Amino acid sequence: MRVLHLISSSGVYGAEKMVVGLCEALPRYGVHPTLEVFDNAHSRNVEVADYALTFGVPVKLLPCGGRLDGSAVRRLRRDIRDLNIDLVHTHGYKANLYGFFATRGGVPMVATNHRFDTGPQNRFDKPVLRRAAAVFAVSDEARDSLREQYGIDDAMTIPNGVDPAAFEGATPAIDLPHPLIGMVARLAPEKAPEDYLALAAAIPEGHFAVVGDGPLREELQQRATANVHFLGFRDDMAGVYASLDVLVQPSYREGMPMTILEAMSAGVAVVASRVGAAEDVIDDGRTGLLYEPGDVPALVAAVRNLIDDDRTRTGIGKAAQAAVRADFTVDEMARRYAENYRRVLGRTQG
Repeated sequence: MRVLHLISSSGVYGAEKMVVGLCEALPRYGVHPTLEVFDNAHSRNVEVADYALTFGVPVKLLPCGGRLDGSAVRRLRRDIRDLNIDLVHTHGYKANLYGFFATRGGVPMVATNHRFDTGPQNRFDKPVLRRAAAVFAVSDEARDSLREQYGIDDAMTIPNGVDPAAFEGATPAIDLPHPLIGMVARLAPEKAPEDYLALAAAIPEGHFAVVGDGPLREELQQRATANVHFLGFRDDMAGVYASLDVLVQPSYREGMPMTILEAMSAGVAVVASRVGAAEDVIDDGRTGLLYEPGDVPALVAAVRNLIDDDRTRTGIGKAAQAAVRADFTVDEMARRYAENYRRVLGRTQG
């Protein structure tokens, strides 16, 4: 079975890591993927293509001149034909739209919703997804929204997964004093970096490592206290997690954060806001700590609890590792997607 994955990307973040991990694992389940990445004229952002190539994933670029580029639809349709694609799997509202037009009258299209969002840029998502052969969500929260707001009654959850072996036993890669509390995220408003800075100001004896980049970086650097260190993008994430005592995920909106799964897989204690799939992944008090988004005093208290109690922190980290191995591996994710691809093809070809 040959499956084309389609994505428009702004960098290598959670959705991109999920897609590449899925593509790398699918051949073990009899699925041969190709990743096609929009090469947008206004902002190329094709880093995910290079990232995928490091994992041996076949990649194509799809030149696109604008939001609705008919020539890009025709190129995509030609790629589907030339690669003998059996099914197209889209990721994100732009990929959904182009995938829908390119597959009309041809192979089936399925889609993964990485974070439910009804913003103006998504105005075509509802009619497009309602016509998809199958729609998946990375969290129960997103699945329920797809059912209730889009009327996609058979939307189903397939949790993201990681390769635990990739994060176990790594050598620390950040040379900063402890306790070291990290945040790994795109520096944008929905990730709540201001709350992270408030946390750092409230715990002056700690050191805080910001891994990632984004539109707010310059402003955040100007406002941060001296114990906050901006490290930018890193390609040694196993070593980053191995350096941390605690990982903080303070977001206001999320799907299923790959960062949480990666940190848990590395045995790092996680403090996360109750958004997206955080509650699906973290058993509060056992495999991590949860708090209400925007409640900075609760965030400070949770982090203090962990950095002041080595035994609790270590126990949570070990329980988190075990939880990922049991329920959130990339192989289990790939197995479930491959099973559903076959279900869709059997239904459309029957």
